Amino acid sequence: RCIMSGNKDLDLRALASAKKYMGDFAWPTVVLGVVVFVLYIVTPALVIAGQMPLLPAMVLMALLTYAAYTVLHEAAHGTISGSHSSLRWLNELMGYMAAWILMIPLTAHRHEHLAHHRHTNDPEKDPDSILADVGRSPWRAVALVTRVYFEQFTYYRENRWNRGPRKQDIQLVLEVLAALLPRLAFIAAGYWLEGLALFVVAELAGLLILLYLFAYIVHRPHESVGRYVDTSTIIVPGPLGKLVTAAWGWQNYHSIHHLFPRVPFYRYAKLFDEIEGTMIASGAPIYRLGLGGMIRENRQYYPDLQPR
Repeated sequence: RCIMSGNKDLDLRALASAKKYMGDFAWPTVVLGVVVFVLYIVTPALVIAGQMPLLPAMVLMALLTYAAYTVLHEAAHGTISGSHSSLRWLNELMGYMAAWILMIPLTAHRHEHLAHHRHTNDPEKDPDSILADVGRSPWRAVALVTRVYFEQFTYYRENRWNRGPRKQDIQLVLEVLAALLPRLAFIAAGYWLEGLALFVVAELAGLLILLYLFAYIVHRPHESVGRYVDTSTIIVPGPLGKLVTAAWGWQNYHSIHHLFPRVPFYRYAKLFDEIEGTMIASGAPIYRLGLGGMIRENRQYYPDLQPR
């Protein structure tokens, strides 16, 4: 197990760069959240109205589930409202909307996810450490997705239930009911096949994509512990690089998120370009994704800290 920490002076310079990207109201995240939420509501309605075939709807619902996590993730860190405390309500609203899609309460996920940040790759304390086995087999991946889903509730029950404000526990219960009741009503209305396809199968598919891209590949091999070394950067070269990065939700720069969680996701790449030298000097794992897979880049450190 590798445990490293970055040079303090270099880290301070990286923080100075990161501060330029923090604090603003993240309106692109709000736009993403509203579009995803509207499409998630409209798609089942189109299916039962006979205006959209079930199979394309399942694909779309899976992709919407995947995209919704970006909004939930940003809301969990308070990145949407940034330093604008008067807009905190909008940060929470977007988080609840995205959480409703994922059926993962914001109240529970925030505590579980912040624990992941505090103990990244620690097999005993990181609640996401079990995801190291996602790549073992498709069946193992499905089993782990189910386990991680319920882990959100288990972690909250063991670490937060009856330990914080009572209204927080009530809020969690209300989030669960708000997510379940409309879906059960949809199925009870006679659309059981559509309900299972759109709210169970598509949901599972979306979560599989999500956990592979957001949690598994960016922390592989899930062994290094320490600032700069516990999360990877995966550079996608060539003309399709920006498209792949956007489809990935900029999480191929997940290392930037772990270094500076208050930086909005759509600014990860720009910040990486500025602090790449610091990351190289600190031993950060940087990969280049090509036709042959991910190749570790062992680039020489340049004292001027200017990216190549």
